[in-house]
Amino acid sequence: MTIREEIVIKVQNLPESVLPQVYDFVEKIKEKEEEPGLLRRLQKIKIEAPSDFAENIDLYMNGEKSIEENLR
Repeated sequence: MTIREEIVIKVQNLPESVLPQVYDFVEKIKEKEEEPGLLRRLQKIKIEAPSDFAENIDLYMNGEKSIEENLR
């Protein structure tokens, strides 16, 4: 017996009064599955920065280097 079949049997044996809660729970799980994960969302972020930005981030952060001057 598959997990799906076991779940169906358990749900069929539940009292009618708890079915709305089960339905809401299943909907929340479904919504969670459809949401892109954190890494997928982070992949979509585009950063426009100078080519040496990663190497010199400390200099850019404390103002010793300017992004505007080096962004070409």
